[in-house]
Amino acid sequence: MMLERYFRRMMIDRQAYTRIGGWWNRKGENEIDIVDENELDNEATFFEVKRKAENIDLETLKSKAGAFMRVTGKFNGYAISYKGLSMDDM
Repeated sequence: MMLERYFRRMMIDRQAYTRIGGWWNRKGENEIDIVDENELDNEATFFEVKRKAENIDLETLKSKAGAFMRVTGKFNGYAISYKGLSMDDM
């Protein structure tokens, strides 16, 4: 999606994260648009990207992030945050 690419590019340009990517499980049921990690500060942020801000559901994002952490074993001991991004954030 173009909007996801736009936000990823902005995050790369800011250089606030050591890793930026996305995730989906093997069944394709849980997709996380952007996962940012700052290994230096032990912080991770999960992002949901939607064209319209009112379509962002942070509770669903938290559930997907929980599945991500269970499956991957990543981010134990990290400060975790959840954010939504929309065209309003451009």
